[in-house]
Amino acid sequence: MRWLLAFLLLFTSGCQRQSPQREVRVVVSGSGRMARAEAFVERLKNYGLIGTQAQICDAGGVPERLYECTGGNPALFVTVGGVETRTVIEAGDEAPVIYVGLAASLDWGYAESLSHPGGRASGVDNNYAELSGKRLQLLKLALPEVERVMVLYQPGVVPTPRGLASVRRAAAELGLELDYYPVADPDDLNGLAKALGGSSVDAALLLPSFVLENHLQVVLASCKRAGLPLVGLDAAQARQGAFLAYGASGADMGRQAARMARQVLEGYPVSEMPVERPQRVQLSLNLIVAGELGLAVDPRVVDLADEVFR
Repeated sequence: MRWLLAFLLLFTSGCQRQSPQREVRVVVSGSGRMARAEAFVERLKNYGLIGTQAQICDAGGVPERLYECTGGNPALFVTVGGVETRTVIEAGDEAPVIYVGLAASLDWGYAESLSHPGGRASGVDNNYAELSGKRLQLLKLALPEVERVMVLYQPGVVPTPRGLASVRRAAAELGLELDYYPVADPDDLNGLAKALGGSSVDAALLLPSFVLENHLQVVLASCKRAGLPLVGLDAAQARQGAFLAYGASGADMGRQAARMARQVLEGYPVSEMPVERPQRVQLSLNLIVAGELGLAVDPRVVDLADEVFR
C-alpha cells in the first residue's frame, strides 16, 4: 500500500512539473486606470487558457515603483497606459507587450505603423489625445454660453502635444478662448482651485495624463469649489463627477485587449498584430453635476448621450 501511495505522489508531482504556470503580468500605475486591468483579467480568465494566470502589479500611482513590476519571467506583459508601457519596454525584458488604452501609439515610437507594429508591443490605442477637440465641441454644444475653457494637461508626456493641437484646432473653429494649467506632479494640483476661481473661464477640460487621471478626485474637488464643470475622458470619470466625458470605456478596452492577449498566448506574433482602436466610443453626461452647478444643458445633447447620470 505504501509503494502505491509513493507512486501516486511521484506521478502527481511529475504531472505538475509538465504543466508550468504561464504568468500574464498586468502593470498598473494606480487607481485611475484600474478598471482596464480588472476587466482584462476577468475576460482572460473566462477564456480558460490552461496553465495561464494573470497577476495585477499596481505601483499605486508612483512612477518609480513601476520598475518593481518588471521582474521575473512572465509570458506576457499587459500595460494600461503610456508610462506603464514605457517602463516595461525600457526594462529590457523580451516578453511581448499588449497595452490597454495607450494614447498616441505612433508618437511613442513603439510601432512602425498601426497595421504592422513590427516590435514587441501592440494593443488598443484609445485615441484619447485626438478626441480632445471633439470633447471641446461637445461641451460647446451642451453649454452654448461657454466662451473660455481651462485646459488641464501634463507637460512632458508623449500624448500632450497631440492633445493640445486637437484642442487648439477645435477652439479656433468654435471661437473659444483657452487658458492652460500644467500639472507635472501631484503638488501642482494644490493651486488648481485658486487658479480656476481666479480666472474668467467657464469650464475645465482634461487631457490624457498619468497624474491627472490618478488624482481625479482632487481635480473634481477643485472644479466644484470654483463652481465649474469638468470635461473628462470617459464614462467612469463622468460617473465620478465630471459633467461631460467622451471616450471608450476602460472596461471595454480591457476586454478588447484580452482577446488580443489570447491570440499572442496562442502563438500569434505581437509584431504582426495590428494596433486596434476602441470598438465603441460613448458620450456621457452627468446631469446631477449640471443641476448642482445650475447649468442649463441643451436637450439635444442629452438625447445624443449614450449614458446619462441623473
